[in-house]
Amino acid sequence: MMSSLANVILFLALVGTSLCVVLMYRKLKQFENHQAEYRKAFEDSIAALGSAGDAVRTFATDGRVTLDELSARIDEAKSLASQLETFSPGSRGDLGTA
Repeated sequence: MMSSLANVILFLALVGTSLCVVLMYRKLKQFENHQAEYRKAFEDSIAALGSAGDAVRTFATDGRVTLDELSARIDEAKSLASQLETFSPGSRGDLGTA
């Protein structure tokens, strides 16, 4: 009688342990699935940050080119303005007095 009571207790402990193992296995599988999703999200984030970095570098390069072109145009406009001043009435190079 004592032996079968011990066997019942051990059997219930084994069933309980087996249930805990099954539940832990399912949770680990869920964790593994979530880990794959997180890995994919991190990879997408890394790719997006790389694209953003490329865009910033391109923007900086294009901005520098635009600034150089604008500076050249300003210098050209200043030169043309000074040439116009020499030919405007009342200046030393007035052609209308000849």
